[in-house]
Amino acid sequence: MGLFSSATREQRAERQQREQEATLTLAAHEVGHAIGCAAAGIEVQHVRLAGGRGECSHADIDLADLHKVDGALVMTLAGWAAAAEWVRRHHGMPRSTALSWAKDGSRADWAEFRRMKRYGSHSDGWYEREAQKLMRANWSRIQRYTRELVRTGRLPGSHFN
Repeated sequence: MGLFSSATREQRAERQQREQEATLTLAAHEVGHAIGCAAAGIEVQHVRLAGGRGECSHADIDLADLHKVDGALVMTLAGWAAAAEWVRRHHGMPRSTALSWAKDGSRADWAEFRRMKRYGSHSDGWYEREAQKLMRANWSRIQRYTRELVRTGRLPGSHFN
């Protein structure tokens, strides 16, 4: 073993740790969506991780049902709120910094939120606060299901419905 072989091992271990943390944060994001669905009465079909991407598959939302639309808007932001809560609790990031950081990884969700917002009945801030409150209230479930999702790659909707 040469002088540089341990540095290479350390670099690999550090990269693997970063990848694991990114996967956990992505899983928390998807679990957040599923918990948001359940809270809104939207059936979750499954939650999946594959190839560095996540998916929370759920029933369609009836845009004529204002209650469902408001719940769906909270659910859309719940992934962002769960990822922010994950990095805040596991990496000591201040809440405002975590929320800003997580927004970057939730661009598609924010675009969907803006598209669907015209059907809702509350302000942007109301939906943001509700998503954050929901994630804090369900934190133990988020932790448990996040680790299970990373381990198995898939969670059935029955975990949430």
